[in-house]
Amino acid sequence: MFTQHRTITSRRGRLVLGAALALSVTAALAGCSSGDPLGADSATPADSTTITIGSQGFAESEILAQIYGQVLAANGYTVDYNPGIGSREAFVPGLKDGSIDMIPEYSGNLLQFLDPSASASSSEEIAAALPAALEPEGLTVLDAAPAEDADSLVVTPEFAAANNLVTIADLAPIASTITLGANTEFQTRPYGQSGLESVYGVTGYTFKAIDDFGGPGTLSDLLAGNIQVADIYTTTPSIKQNNLVILEDPENLIAAQNVVPLMNTSVYSDALAALLNPVSAKLTTAGVLDLNEKSNSDAKPSPEKLATEWLTTNGFL
Repeated sequence: MFTQHRTITSRRGRLVLGAALALSVTAALAGCSSGDPLGADSATPADSTTITIGSQGFAESEILAQIYGQVLAANGYTVDYNPGIGSREAFVPGLKDGSIDMIPEYSGNLLQFLDPSASASSSEEIAAALPAALEPEGLTVLDAAPAEDADSLVVTPEFAAANNLVTIADLAPIASTITLGANTEFQTRPYGQSGLESVYGVTGYTFKAIDDFGGPGTLSDLLAGNIQVADIYTTTPSIKQNNLVILEDPENLIAAQNVVPLMNTSVYSDALAALLNPVSAKLTTAGVLDLNEKSNSDAKPSPEKLATEWLTTNGFL
């Protein structure tokens, strides 16, 4: 069974789940009659253990929270949902004080939030660097998913064909003729102005601030030719819907952003990892993009419904 709370209340009053939680969860799941840790029928209730899963205030995060939460609910946990928390400035303290126990997160941005000096950019480098950044905060992560929702530089297929664009480096010869549209902070990010110049030799472009996180305004300007290059997140449906071309980033200038469950260390157990790591392993960028497209369709299915369908299709429910 799971319940859902649409607003965040009484953050300071929640019980912090300690080491006893991990022991009780492990004991409960060890008593399952089946060897399949993901089989709902084989699970016994985990002593009414409750885990509160947060999400960041956009559909993708809510869907991912439901995906992880429904697997736990099917295996004896009571799962509460606290959607719409917002930025890391809000949910990281919430994880630390026990207001929430777990949240779907993105690896590269998490590392840069905890360690602004971090230089890791590939998925492997970030995975190796995260434990040292997380440990002092009392936080930990499970296995990262193949799925990424990262910044990407995209162009229209017509512009790519006309200028033989495949990688970000291919922008260098035409940089002085293009306008790049992105959120204001793009220019100061490691993959912004300084990174484009030092890594790929892309310099002299015009920058247009469009503060909608690669949303409708950015897309409209790109399709109208007001900008030639746009920063749009890789799981944004408009990329596929408009056949936009994501410029390859062979030097890993843009940090990898693999989906990863982030939690208070006291909540972690091997049993919990055994349930959720196989789920993460099935999450791909294309799959998350498909979920986002369905979420944005005229039918507007709920995150709960989309998660149930995905878990059923992939054999977890």
